[in-house]
Amino acid sequence: MADDSSSQQVIANPDRLLPIANISRIMKQALPANAKVAKEAKDCIQECVTEFIGFITSEASDRLAKDDRKTITGNDIIDSMRALGFNDYLAFLQVFLEKRRKALKGVPAAKRRKKVFSLVSKSIPGIRSHLFAQNQSGS
Repeated sequence: MADDSSSQQVIANPDRLLPIANISRIMKQALPANAKVAKEAKDCIQECVTEFIGFITSEASDRLAKDDRKTITGNDIIDSMRALGFNDYLAFLQVFLEKRRKALKGVPAAKRRKKVFSLVSKSIPGIRSHLFAQNQSGS
């Protein structure tokens, strides 16, 4: 049986959760315009996404410690997802990472956040289509 202490810790510490406004905005972008999302669903996704990010980041951190490095890169995240069996997402993430690198090349640090948000917003329909196509093909 899995240890529930880590999931209870996430729920018990709301400071660790991603901002609900960000979660709501991403969910809204991924759904049809007339769709509504209950608060309970947003809260559930908020907890799941926070846990997922922690899971992937922990794997990347373990890899960094072995290599005596301190900075997690996009490639480290992709390698960690591969190691953890999230292979269905790798092709899309590699394309996204390359687009991100190209989009940010030469952009001053102060303007990067807005540029990345724009890139992510434009990518959400592609993510939805990619996952839908995989689901339809039975992968």
